[in-house]
Amino acid sequence: METLALPDTVGLIIGAILTLCVFSYLLGDNALYRVAEHLFVAVAVGYVTVLAFHQVLIGKLLRPMAEAARAPDGPDVFRLVLLLIPLVLGLLLMFKSSRRPGPLSWLGNLTIAYLLGVGAAVAIGGGLLGTLLPQVGAAADITHYAQAYSGGLALVSGLIGLVGTAGVLLHFYFGRRQEGRLSGLRASLVQTWGGLGWWFILIAFGAILATTFLARLSQLGGRIQFLLDAARNVFGGGG
Repeated sequence: METLALPDTVGLIIGAILTLCVFSYLLGDNALYRVAEHLFVAVAVGYVTVLAFHQVLIGKLLRPMAEAARAPDGPDVFRLVLLLIPLVLGLLLMFKSSRRPGPLSWLGNLTIAYLLGVGAAVAIGGGLLGTLLPQVGAAADITHYAQAYSGGLALVSGLIGLVGTAGVLLHFYFGRRQEGRLSGLRASLVQTWGGLGWWFILIAFGAILATTFLARLSQLGGRIQFLLDAARNVFGGGG
Protein backbone atom coordinates (compact mmCIF):
# COMPACT_ATOMS: atom_id res chain seq x y z
CA MET A 1 0.00 0.00 0.00
CA GLU A 2 1.58 3.23 -1.17
CA THR A 3 1.49 6.22 1.19
CA LEU A 4 1.48 9.71 -0.29
CA ALA A 5 3.93 12.29 0.96
CA LEU A 6 2.54 15.22 2.96
CA PRO A 7 2.89 17.85 0.16
CA ASP A 8 1.17 15.50 -2.29
CA THR A 9 -1.62 14.82 0.18
CA VAL A 10 -2.15 18.55 0.83
CA GLY A 11 -2.17 19.28 -2.90
CA LEU A 12 -4.65 16.46 -3.48
CA ILE A 13 -6.99 17.77 -0.77
CA ILE A 14 -6.81 21.35 -2.10
CA GLY A 15 -7.51 20.15 -5.63
CA ALA A 16 -10.51 18.12 -4.47
CA ILE A 17 -11.92 21.04 -2.44
CA LEU A 18 -11.56 23.44 -5.40
CA THR A 19 -13.20 20.91 -7.71
CA LEU A 20 -16.17 20.65 -5.34
CA CYS A 21 -16.33 24.45 -5.17
CA VAL A 22 -16.57 24.61 -8.96
CA PHE A 23 -19.22 21.88 -8.99
CA SER A 24 -21.23 23.91 -6.46
CA TYR A 25 -22.16 26.26 -9.33
CA LEU A 26 -24.69 23.59 -10.34
CA LEU A 27 -26.69 24.72 -7.30
CA GLY A 28 -26.42 28.38 -8.32
CA ASP A 29 -23.93 31.20 -8.04
CA ASN A 30 -22.41 31.15 -4.56
CA ALA A 31 -19.39 32.33 -2.59
CA LEU A 32 -17.52 29.01 -2.87
CA TYR A 33 -17.64 29.10 -6.66
CA ARG A 34 -16.54 32.73 -6.75
CA VAL A 35 -13.57 31.92 -4.48
CA ALA A 36 -12.47 29.14 -6.85
CA GLU A 37 -13.04 31.39 -9.87
CA HIS A 38 -11.05 34.29 -8.42
CA LEU A 39 -8.27 31.94 -7.33
CA PHE A 40 -8.08 30.46 -10.83
CA VAL A 41 -7.89 33.91 -12.42
CA ALA A 42 -5.26 35.06 -9.91
CA VAL A 43 -3.09 31.98 -10.47
CA ALA A 44 -3.44 32.31 -14.26
CA VAL A 45 -2.47 35.99 -14.17
CA GLY A 46 0.48 35.28 -11.90
CA TYR A 47 1.68 32.44 -14.11
CA VAL A 48 1.39 34.52 -17.30
CA THR A 49 3.17 37.45 -15.61
CA VAL A 50 6.11 35.32 -14.48
CA LEU A 51 6.25 33.61 -17.88
CA ALA A 52 6.21 36.94 -19.74
CA PHE A 53 8.87 38.39 -17.44
CA HIS A 54 11.33 35.53 -17.81
CA GLN A 55 10.72 34.40 -21.39
CA VAL A 56 9.75 37.69 -23.08
CA LEU A 57 11.12 40.65 -21.15
CA ILE A 58 14.33 38.95 -20.02
CA GLY A 59 14.79 36.28 -22.69
CA LYS A 60 13.70 38.25 -25.77
CA LEU A 61 14.60 41.84 -24.87
CA LEU A 62 16.97 42.60 -22.00
CA ARG A 63 19.35 39.65 -22.43
CA PRO A 64 19.69 40.16 -26.22
CA MET A 65 20.28 43.88 -25.60
CA ALA A 66 23.04 43.06 -23.12
CA GLU A 67 24.59 40.59 -25.56
CA ALA A 68 24.45 43.17 -28.37
CA ALA A 69 26.04 45.81 -26.14
CA ARG A 70 28.86 43.42 -25.11
CA ALA A 71 29.60 42.06 -28.58
CA PRO A 72 33.29 41.07 -29.11
CA ASP A 73 33.70 43.45 -32.04
CA GLY A 74 32.01 46.34 -30.25
CA PRO A 75 28.35 47.18 -29.63
CA ASP A 76 26.00 45.90 -32.34
CA VAL A 77 24.20 49.19 -32.97
CA PHE A 78 21.82 47.82 -35.58
CA ARG A 79 20.58 45.04 -33.27
CA LEU A 80 20.27 47.48 -30.36
CA VAL A 81 18.10 49.80 -32.45
CA LEU A 82 15.88 46.92 -33.50
CA LEU A 83 15.49 45.85 -29.87
CA LEU A 84 14.75 49.39 -28.74
CA ILE A 85 11.68 49.56 -30.97
CA PRO A 86 9.57 47.03 -28.96
CA LEU A 87 10.93 48.55 -25.73
CA VAL A 88 9.74 52.03 -26.74
CA LEU A 89 6.38 50.70 -27.92
CA GLY A 90 5.92 48.92 -24.61
CA LEU A 91 6.79 52.03 -22.63
CA LEU A 92 4.39 54.12 -24.72
CA LEU A 93 1.62 51.71 -23.82
CA MET A 94 2.07 52.68 -20.18
CA PHE A 95 0.47 56.05 -20.96
CA LYS A 96 -2.83 54.18 -21.54
CA SER A 97 -2.79 52.49 -18.14
CA SER A 98 -4.56 55.32 -16.33
CA ARG A 99 -8.35 55.39 -16.27
CA ARG A 100 -8.34 59.13 -16.86
CA PRO A 101 -6.67 60.03 -20.17
CA GLY A 102 -3.79 62.43 -19.67
CA PRO A 103 -2.19 64.86 -22.10
CA LEU A 104 0.25 62.17 -23.30
CA SER A 105 -2.19 59.26 -23.45
CA TRP A 106 -2.36 59.60 -27.24
CA LEU A 107 1.19 58.20 -27.39
CA GLY A 108 -0.19 54.83 -26.36
CA ASN A 109 -2.35 54.87 -29.48
CA LEU A 110 0.78 54.30 -31.55
CA THR A 111 1.39 50.96 -29.82
CA ILE A 112 -2.29 49.98 -30.03
CA ALA A 113 -2.39 50.86 -33.73
CA TYR A 114 0.72 48.76 -34.33
CA LEU A 115 -0.75 45.80 -32.43
CA LEU A 116 -4.08 46.04 -34.25
CA GLY A 117 -2.37 46.34 -37.63
CA VAL A 118 -0.11 43.34 -37.08
CA GLY A 119 -2.96 41.33 -35.56
CA ALA A 120 -5.28 42.09 -38.49
CA ALA A 121 -2.57 41.19 -41.01
CA VAL A 122 -1.83 37.90 -39.26
CA ALA A 123 -5.55 37.06 -38.97
CA ILE A 124 -6.27 37.85 -42.62
CA GLY A 125 -3.19 36.00 -43.82
CA GLY A 126 -3.99 33.01 -41.62
CA GLY A 127 -7.62 32.97 -42.71
CA LEU A 128 -6.66 33.16 -46.39
CA LEU A 129 -3.73 30.72 -46.40
CA GLY A 130 -4.91 28.47 -43.59
CA THR A 131 -8.66 28.26 -44.21
CA LEU A 132 -9.97 29.66 -47.49
CA LEU A 133 -7.37 28.36 -49.95
CA PRO A 134 -7.12 24.88 -48.32
CA GLN A 135 -10.93 24.69 -48.32
CA VAL A 136 -11.05 25.56 -52.01
CA GLY A 137 -8.33 23.02 -52.75
CA ALA A 138 -10.06 20.31 -50.69
CA ALA A 139 -13.39 20.96 -52.42
CA ALA A 140 -11.76 20.72 -55.86
CA ASP A 141 -9.61 17.67 -55.07
CA ILE A 142 -11.72 14.85 -56.47
CA THR A 143 -8.85 12.36 -56.22
CA HIS A 144 -8.95 12.70 -52.42
CA TYR A 145 -12.46 11.25 -52.32
CA ALA A 146 -11.53 8.59 -54.87
CA GLN A 147 -8.66 7.45 -52.63
CA ALA A 148 -10.72 7.57 -49.43
CA TYR A 149 -13.81 5.87 -50.85
CA SER A 150 -14.60 3.66 -53.79
CA GLY A 151 -17.20 3.63 -56.52
CA GLY A 152 -20.24 5.84 -56.34
CA LEU A 153 -19.59 6.84 -52.72
CA ALA A 154 -16.51 8.79 -53.80
CA LEU A 155 -18.52 10.69 -56.42
CA VAL A 156 -21.34 11.45 -53.98
CA SER A 157 -18.88 12.63 -51.31
CA GLY A 158 -17.13 14.90 -53.78
CA LEU A 159 -20.41 16.40 -54.98
CA ILE A 160 -21.58 16.99 -51.39
CA GLY A 161 -18.33 18.75 -50.54
CA LEU A 162 -18.42 20.89 -53.68
CA VAL A 163 -22.11 21.79 -53.40
CA GLY A 164 -21.83 22.51 -49.68
CA THR A 165 -18.77 24.74 -50.03
CA ALA A 166 -20.31 26.74 -52.87
CA GLY A 167 -23.63 26.96 -51.02
CA VAL A 168 -22.00 28.37 -47.88
CA LEU A 169 -20.17 30.99 -49.97
CA LEU A 170 -23.41 31.93 -51.75
CA HIS A 171 -25.22 32.17 -48.41
CA PHE A 172 -22.91 35.05 -47.45
CA TYR A 173 -23.30 36.78 -50.80
CA PHE A 174 -24.44 40.40 -50.53
CA GLY A 175 -25.00 42.60 -53.57
CA ARG A 176 -27.46 44.95 -55.11
CA ARG A 177 -30.23 43.63 -57.30
CA GLN A 178 -29.10 43.43 -60.92
CA GLU A 179 -31.27 43.90 -63.97
CA GLY A 180 -31.31 41.81 -67.12
CA ARG A 181 -32.94 38.81 -68.70
CA LEU A 182 -31.25 36.30 -66.44
CA SER A 183 -31.38 38.39 -63.28
CA GLY A 184 -34.39 36.51 -61.92
CA LEU A 185 -32.83 33.12 -62.63
CA ARG A 186 -29.59 34.26 -61.08
CA ALA A 187 -31.34 35.57 -57.95
CA SER A 188 -33.33 32.33 -57.59
CA LEU A 189 -30.17 30.25 -57.98
CA VAL A 190 -28.31 32.29 -55.37
CA GLN A 191 -31.25 32.15 -52.96
CA THR A 192 -31.85 28.41 -53.39
CA TRP A 193 -28.21 27.36 -53.32
CA GLY A 194 -27.47 29.79 -50.49
CA GLY A 195 -30.40 28.35 -48.52
CA LEU A 196 -28.87 24.90 -48.97
CA GLY A 197 -25.58 26.32 -47.70
CA TRP A 198 -27.42 27.54 -44.58
CA TRP A 199 -28.29 23.92 -43.78
CA PHE A 200 -24.66 22.95 -44.22
CA ILE A 201 -23.74 25.68 -41.72
CA LEU A 202 -26.27 24.31 -39.23
CA ILE A 203 -24.89 20.78 -39.64
CA ALA A 204 -21.34 22.05 -39.13
CA PHE A 205 -22.34 23.98 -35.98
CA GLY A 206 -24.16 20.91 -34.70
CA ALA A 207 -21.08 18.77 -35.22
CA ILE A 208 -18.90 21.35 -33.46
CA LEU A 209 -21.36 21.51 -30.55
CA ALA A 210 -21.46 17.72 -30.26
CA THR A 211 -17.66 17.52 -30.32
CA THR A 212 -17.40 20.22 -27.64
CA PHE A 213 -19.99 18.46 -25.50
CA LEU A 214 -18.16 15.14 -25.74
CA ALA A 215 -14.87 16.83 -24.84
CA ARG A 216 -16.44 18.52 -21.80
CA LEU A 217 -18.11 15.26 -20.82
CA SER A 218 -14.72 13.57 -20.89
CA GLN A 219 -13.30 16.32 -18.67
CA LEU A 220 -16.23 15.90 -16.27
CA GLY A 221 -15.55 12.18 -16.04
CA GLY A 222 -11.88 12.93 -15.41
CA ARG A 223 -12.67 15.29 -12.53
CA ILE A 224 -15.11 12.82 -10.97
CA GLN A 225 -12.45 10.12 -11.20
CA PHE A 226 -10.00 12.57 -9.63
CA LEU A 227 -12.36 13.09 -6.68
CA LEU A 228 -12.80 9.33 -6.22
CA ASP A 229 -9.04 8.77 -6.36
CA ALA A 230 -8.45 11.62 -3.94
CA ALA A 231 -10.95 10.22 -1.44
CA ARG A 232 -9.44 6.75 -1.75
CA ASN A 233 -5.87 7.99 -1.30
CA VAL A 234 -6.65 10.32 1.61
CA PHE A 235 -9.18 8.27 3.57
CA GLY A 236 -8.14 4.83 2.38
CA GLY A 237 -4.45 5.26 2.99
CA GLY A 238 -3.55 5.06 -0.70
CA GLY A 239 -5.06 1.60 -1.25
